[in-house]
Amino acid sequence: MEICLKIPNNFTVPMLLAGLTLYSGPGWAAAWQQAVSARAATEYDTNPAMATVSHDAIWRTTFYPSYTLTGTADANELKAGLALQVARSSNQVVSQNRDDPSAFLNWQHQNETGVLGVSARYDEASTRIAEFNGSGLVAADGTRATRTASANWSSALGERSTLAVDGVYTGISYQGGTYVDYVTQSGNVSFNYAWSEHSKPFIKVSYVDHAPDGGGPTNRRTSAMAGMTQKIAQLDWSVQAGQSRSSGADSSRTTQGGAGLNYTGQLTQLALKADRQVSSSGLGGFVKSDQMNGSWSYDMSERSRFGVDVGWRKNHSITNNFNRNAGVWLQRDLNSFWGMRTYYQHKISGGDGVNGASSNILGFSIAYTNPDF
Repeated sequence: MEICLKIPNNFTVPMLLAGLTLYSGPGWAAAWQQAVSARAATEYDTNPAMATVSHDAIWRTTFYPSYTLTGTADANELKAGLALQVARSSNQVVSQNRDDPSAFLNWQHQNETGVLGVSARYDEASTRIAEFNGSGLVAADGTRATRTASANWSSALGERSTLAVDGVYTGISYQGGTYVDYVTQSGNVSFNYAWSEHSKPFIKVSYVDHAPDGGGPTNRRTSAMAGMTQKIAQLDWSVQAGQSRSSGADSSRTTQGGAGLNYTGQLTQLALKADRQVSSSGLGGFVKSDQMNGSWSYDMSERSRFGVDVGWRKNHSITNNFNRNAGVWLQRDLNSFWGMRTYYQHKISGGDGVNGASSNILGFSIAYTNPDF
């Protein structure tokens, strides 16, 4: 099996320079830590294209190795990582063979009152997965490449209050399909106040500028949210609500909000989340979506766990469409490094003007993780 790692030249050079910096100055960090992981899986998918008629099943094999290097010196932390997701299909007409790389570089400085950080990331993913989750519409099995540069800053304003600011530049490009390459520039300002030991209200103001790559009409979105987080013993929850307004071709006003709950018991873990989002899309603007997700797991023993995952999402884009999924899994840890998992997932999609489609996935995976290599 031949594996070809492809990373654009404009990203390879900075990453190589970062790697040379890490290794050329061993005295820079008081401590270095290396982490490696690898996951191999084989699965049977009855309808990977989510076709409404004449669907074909495939066998898919994936391999996902990753490496992370972390260096610390006083209040500074530098972290870099590389990963490659390799996928091989029994029918390339239905599902392409893939070699999707990803890489990141993060720097963070922590002082007495807050944190300053800068990061860069590049990754590739299948549009069949990434765009289906975002808009519910997928015309072809192509590739989405994402380049991201961001900076964040937070500082305590007093004993109970914190101010945080961040900015993100994202460039999205596609190979295959009819999606539109685009660039977004976004910024967020949030203020948190520790009302009590358990309750923390917050407000957040956001701005996103969405423009087709290479020129074209620009869409802008501003939003303001208010909410609260609460943590008591093994239970924590959050709730937020606000307004989002878009200008340009997608001019509209939308109510946004959501709620989440997490419970961690001695043997069980539960997570529930429901929200409404407005996000950028390869369809040429912003897409509104309503979604609900839930997961539950139970520790049968020190090394064995069983879990259930469910999800529902409705996208309001060219047409109103939905997708639902439900799955179960059983995991067995062989030791502190190796683990095996058997899983089953059922997916359904449909909506206004879209015929319903479904798929069943049955798979097995084995993973190796060493956090201090």
